Amino acid sequence: MKKALTIGELLVTMAIIGVIAVLVLPSFLKDYHNKLYVTRLKKVYEMVEIAINQACIDNNVSYFYQTPYGQFVTGGGNQQAFVDKYFKKAHSTGVNPFSAAYKNLNGSAAISPSNLINSGWAKLQGGEAIHFFCSWSKRCVIRVDINSTDGPNIMGRDFFTIAVDTHTNKLGGIYNSTGATYKPENCGSEDYGYGCLERLIQDNWEMKY
Repeated sequence: MKKALTIGELLVTMAIIGVIAVLVLPSFLKDYHNKLYVTRLKKVYEMVEIAINQACIDNNVSYFYQTPYGQFVTGGGNQQAFVDKYFKKAHSTGVNPFSAAYKNLNGSAAISPSNLINSGWAKLQGGEAIHFFCSWSKRCVIRVDINSTDGPNIMGRDFFTIAVDTHTNKLGGIYNSTGATYKPENCGSEDYGYGCLERLIQDNWEMKY
């Protein structure tokens, strides 16, 4: 005949389960959130890709630099027109959709994002904040916070930069003034999450850092 567990044995079992949960749960939650961030980033990445190609189709050209939106314009009027036309925006009141402060993955304070409210910007229907800017060189950049002002507000975790090579329409990492790609190994120490997109792509869209 099977003996039932005593109250003492039940309490010991529950205590063991509690200890295991305390040890395992943080890692599980981190992994869950990281997968969520990557899924949402991929969604924005695909939206950008579609928008770039559609703008080229609408203007009967092959490359983004040939559209009205792929050129630098003081004040960013063309960039705002691109965002307004090719992205589904939330009903916005013009409030800055980016957080007031961010950190880098290494814990250092990141550059203030206050300058992101120029050129083209919006909060999207999915809750993402985007900032679109074209420089004088052959590229445009789209900076995205995949959950707007909600945390963790860490560059490379929920904030990324997508570069657009306007002469090939290729999306990827960011390019500095010398034209060199910020390498994946720089992810975590660079403002704006430079290098992190390239690392995610290199790791088959898995956040292993």
